[in-house]
Amino acid sequence: MNINDLLVPRHPLPRLHEQQVQALQQLPETERAEQAQLLRVGNAAYRYHQLADSHLTEVDFHHWLAGLPPRMRQAMTAAGFAAANSSWAFRRHVLERRDLGYTAFMQQQLSAEDWAFLQQQDAESA
Repeated sequence: MNINDLLVPRHPLPRLHEQQVQALQQLPETERAEQAQLLRVGNAAYRYHQLADSHLTEVDFHHWLAGLPPRMRQAMTAAGFAAANSSWAFRRHVLERRDLGYTAFMQQQLSAEDWAFLQQQDAESA
């Protein structure tokens, strides 16, 4: 099987996609499928959070802050809006406020096997 076929969805940044291909090529064949699955899930999550780029606003930032526990709110307020823009928690908040839910997006992007794997990982970490 072509290694590129193992990376669907692929990373949207060509440089990082090539790094993933090279990393898989260096692994023994018996380890490639498992590592490729982790990369696919990560690639889909990266694509989801990338959708927030054009939607991040200070109004969203203040809405997000209001829902944080006090100590975290204090730290994120001090860090500021610009720092929060790279926070996956903030980015997810922004997208979900716009009805772009993480769960539905991931299920759409991933194969049935990868989706089941992600659900199992989530259940085990809960």
